[in-house]
Amino acid sequence: MAVGLVGTSVRRIEDHRLLTGKACYVADIVLPQMLHMAVVRSTRAHAEIVEIRVDKALAYPGVRLVLTGEDVRHLGPLPCIDLFPDSKPALHRVLALDKVRYVGEPIAVVIADDGYAVEDAAELVEVVYRDLPVVLDLGEAASEAPPALLYPEFDTNVANVCRQEVGDPDAAFTDAAHVFEETFRIHRYAAAPMETRGVVADPTGQGGRITLHTSTQFPHLVRAFLGGVLGIPESDIRVVAPDVGGGFGAKCEFYPEEVISVVAARRLGRPVRWIEGRQEHFVATTHAREQIHTMRAAVDADGIVTAVTLRSLTSNGAAMFTLATTPASISSAMLRGPYRIPNYRAESLSVLTNKTPLAVYRGAGHPQAVLCMELMMDRIARDLGIDRIDLRRRNMLTKGELPSDRGTAIVLAGKVVYDTGDYPGCLDQVLELAGWDDRLRRQAEARGEGRIVGLGVACFVEETAIGPYETGHVRVDGSGKVTVLTGASPHGQGTATAIAQLVAEELQIPIADVTVRHGDTDVVADGVGTFASRGGAIAGAAARLAAHKVREKAVLIASELLEAAAVDVAWVDGRAEIVGVPGRGVTLAEIARRATAWNSLPAGLSSFNLDEVAHHQVPGIAFANAAHVVEVEIDRDTGTVRVLDYAVVHDSGRIINPMIVEGQVHGGIAQGLGGLLMEEIAYDATGRPLVSGFQDYFLPTSAEMPDIRTGFMESPTPLNPYGMKGAGEGGTTGAVGAITGAIADALAPLGIRVAGDGPFTPPAVMALLRARGEGVGA
Repeated sequence: MAVGLVGTSVRRIEDHRLLTGKACYVADIVLPQMLHMAVVRSTRAHAEIVEIRVDKALAYPGVRLVLTGEDVRHLGPLPCIDLFPDSKPALHRVLALDKVRYVGEPIAVVIADDGYAVEDAAELVEVVYRDLPVVLDLGEAASEAPPALLYPEFDTNVANVCRQEVGDPDAAFTDAAHVFEETFRIHRYAAAPMETRGVVADPTGQGGRITLHTSTQFPHLVRAFLGGVLGIPESDIRVVAPDVGGGFGAKCEFYPEEVISVVAARRLGRPVRWIEGRQEHFVATTHAREQIHTMRAAVDADGIVTAVTLRSLTSNGAAMFTLATTPASISSAMLRGPYRIPNYRAESLSVLTNKTPLAVYRGAGHPQAVLCMELMMDRIARDLGIDRIDLRRRNMLTKGELPSDRGTAIVLAGKVVYDTGDYPGCLDQVLELAGWDDRLRRQAEARGEGRIVGLGVACFVEETAIGPYETGHVRVDGSGKVTVLTGASPHGQGTATAIAQLVAEELQIPIADVTVRHGDTDVVADGVGTFASRGGAIAGAAARLAAHKVREKAVLIASELLEAAAVDVAWVDGRAEIVGVPGRGVTLAEIARRATAWNSLPAGLSSFNLDEVAHHQVPGIAFANAAHVVEVEIDRDTGTVRVLDYAVVHDSGRIINPMIVEGQVHGGIAQGLGGLLMEEIAYDATGRPLVSGFQDYFLPTSAEMPDIRTGFMESPTPLNPYGMKGAGEGGTTGAVGAITGAIADALAPLGIRVAGDGPFTPPAVMALLRARGEGVGA
């Protein structure tokens, strides 16, 4: 019935409910006597708080409560779980106390009877500031004499330093035939999910137990963090992540609104709701990407890269959020990608600036690493007159060299040891899929016609499926239907479908007989969450392991019902049958009914019911890989960059559902394209962000997306019992490097060097063209 279900493109079981308006997001939750919360945010990037006047707000009709930092002074700061032992704990408070450090920092909250009154009352809160110097530039912030110290007690704005070293880079540079140096700049942008953040805190549970509905990627961690900050037992907290309209890492953080809404709700004894506005989102939800990488490469006479050194700066904004050091750690650990490069040194600084805090976003450091490495490979090839594909092949690890200990490590994830893959094979396959030789010929013809056309290539290896563990709980009821409880908390990935496929195949039942539940800490007792492309590989593996335990238990119970030895009972099409006696068997439903406590405990078993839990603990990191090829054209008259064609080959180990993986890759490419060509959160000289909404923060639509041809490879990992790796972030990771490489290739014949990821908006590209005497108005 379900044999061979894994590896098949099954339509997603979640989508009918989502597409027909039957989803339940945080904003859909309405509780009796619910109050509304608005957040008063800083309008200054850096200032002392002289006074907060709340009298007018308290007097406004319908206002129930106003809280400031003084009211929650006793509460600890928000946790950062990836700090290094010598990190500077520049942690974010629930509400600002004494000073503010970025525009958008929460200063006070107002609670009122309805959403209109609360917004009006919040505008009546008056904050008196004494302005302080602002530091926005990364280089200035990291210097020994910065314009301002965000936390004077640390005497530096460098909050964390991540160091990696392999081999002897100094000797390699001494012996190098060629040395290349480049500084790459990666700009700041945001995840901008369809659903902004939101919370509903309900204190009306039995005994004052709190239920927090929140748009998050990790409800179990929110429960732990909330208990820690408030000093209450986790057993007094229930966290529910209902349907989540996109997260991409921005909801893989613990935010002050999740704490202060609970504080207000407990004080008032009534539910409190806060829904983030879109303008608010751009200053209150973590940003992403902004880094500067100064990179040197030592190359021998044959084009072999013998060493690389890196010094990078990451703009972490005004505080170290939940996963603050992860982007710097990943980009430094993974910079070398699929290339041997035996000698390596990296020093990556996480730097405090007067901007919204920065943290993880789809790829979480991988896109920056790929951008730098692939642009450097292109520069080496161009300057040495070596074909860029040939240069990559010369330096690329082969299948026979894996597994490969890279000598680096990723914070929270562990050592970087590439497990399986065929990197040259992946490159060869994407070149064939793209029709590389034909594209080179057509590019030459286009350039002969005066068109600005470029081709880009990006090859990378990516950390996926990290631990430490995930929980799967499978139970069968008396009807034979199966419920799976998973610690994963998906937000659009198709995880429920993938898990249902794995369980249905293990039990050999129709996928329609499997229901997957998640996102509620009272329903799923234990879990980690959804991030780092771990849903299918880690949560799916745990669920299938639990299903396997159910199947083994079912065979033992069936042997009693069939009066046969267990070794003579086989599992066939979702039922137990006596080997060699076709038709003599019992169904899953019959076995489940026998297993209940209404009957005596079946012989040889220690527990009732077809109900089993499994934990999949991860012994290491599973590394996916991919290769992208893209063609772009730049309009000489407008500066518009148009992506003409795209080909990608992705290897994520054993594939559960090819259609889901293809969708993940395509969606990732869209986010990479948008970040490169359109999206930017820029600041003025006073530290005010120049983005207020989608009217000035543009996202790609279907009109900007090219046709994408997708190929797959499968290199099963031994780190997972079913060979699965992750696939959720590779589209973005590869797109950033490939599209930037294509733009650089297009502009190189004009004498324009590209050493950053843009954004390549039409005005920015026109400025580049005019500076070289090209384009309209030059």
